[in-house]
Amino acid sequence: MFPYNLNGDPKFFLYGFGNAVFIRSIDDPTQCDLYYEHAVQVNVAQYAPSGFYIASGDDNGKLRIWDTTQAEHILKNEFTPFGGSIKDLSWSPDNRRIICGGSGKESFANIFSSETGTTTGTVGGRSKAINSCDFKLTRPFRIITGSEDMTSVLHEGPPFKFKSIKHDHQNFVQCVRFSPNGNTYVTASADKRILAYDAKEGTSVGEFKDGATAHTGSVYAVCFSPDSSKLLSVSADKTAKIWNVETYELLKTFRFGNNVNDMQVGCLWQGDHIISLSLDGQLTY
Repeated sequence: MFPYNLNGDPKFFLYGFGNAVFIRSIDDPTQCDLYYEHAVQVNVAQYAPSGFYIASGDDNGKLRIWDTTQAEHILKNEFTPFGGSIKDLSWSPDNRRIICGGSGKESFANIFSSETGTTTGTVGGRSKAINSCDFKLTRPFRIITGSEDMTSVLHEGPPFKFKSIKHDHQNFVQCVRFSPNGNTYVTASADKRILAYDAKEGTSVGEFKDGATAHTGSVYAVCFSPDSSKLLSVSADKTAKIWNVETYELLKTFRFGNNVNDMQVGCLWQGDHIISLSLDGQLTY
């Protein structure tokens, strides 16, 4: 089982289900638009920082960039970045580049121009699938990737190239995310731990702990609050937790039941809303 991607902008949040992308209002989730142009399972969709386009990636390795301003959602570009299932993607803050990662045959990630598809850096050195990737929103630009080889790798650029690798986890790295202010990035793993690093140099700065580890089950997803002061995490232990980013201390725990379907596999902190996704597909505000 793998993390489930939720992304959004100030008014809407996005997720894939089957071959569709759901665009749902945050303030009124009964308002929903659908994008049906993928042929297979959609694993991730994300707004461009401009808000004018969405990029979505599927199990066949197709990445589609399409318009958000028209009801027809006109296709702008379609690329096949690395010839395998796309698990995660992230836009650069200037809308010009996209990184995506997944389970390719010869490579597991690519960073490329959103206009032409031309590769604009090297994201290599991985021996297994990349589960998660993220773009730092402030200069100097950085990219972080997390892999099933239990490592996280930091790249600097543009053009993007290897900066450092971390072997601090003992199981799959499920989710990696930069803080909105660009000071920190975190890595969350199936080893139940959440680790924090300096976003510029990649040096370790702390660990989020509730006892020996952050959770008592695999950590599937994390998301920073908009002001970067807090972190939301969700886990197979059927909880969501809120942490203080400065002190790494636990602030709040939400419990979701005792059934397998109560495992929490995705999350989003968007404006005033916190959203958690259960294994059975239930979205909890």
